[in-house]
Amino acid sequence: MPPAEPLIAKPIASVEKVLRWIGPTYRARPSERIGWGVAAAICATLLVIAVVLEPSPSGMGTHQALGLPPCGFAYSTGLPCPTCGMTTSFSLTVRGRLYSAIIAQPGGFALCVLSMLLALYGAYVAARGRAIWINWDRISTRLVLCLAVLVLGGWGFKMAHGLIVGELPLNR
Repeated sequence: MPPAEPLIAKPIASVEKVLRWIGPTYRARPSERIGWGVAAAICATLLVIAVVLEPSPSGMGTHQALGLPPCGFAYSTGLPCPTCGMTTSFSLTVRGRLYSAIIAQPGGFALCVLSMLLALYGAYVAARGRAIWINWDRISTRLVLCLAVLVLGGWGFKMAHGLIVGELPLNR
């Protein structure tokens, strides 16, 4: 019988991969602090707007309270566009109605959570001047692809859910 392995585990390979993308903290330059502060302010503004808006019970159309027109894609095809339900999902997420937010638009839910995290991180970097080193050369393409998959996957979910529960096609 081979000897038992020690209880101290070796580093996981996936952790080592992540450490190639994200490293230790460093002192942020003044321009970086300003940039992160602006990013935090933009995210916080989006979240405040989501708090002020009353979510539409239909799962989409909340953006009309901002004076924007109804979705032209939904009007002409009877099907939601890739961003239909995003504003409603944001508004539901900030109210803690997570299940409803995911049903309204899973991509919007995930983007709202990311906006919350980015607002907090940006405010921290702006105030404290410490940032986490990120290898943007390695992560930028993956980030864009993840966001595209998130939006398109959310759209696919919204379409599939709408067809299954009989909400689609929309009444014109």
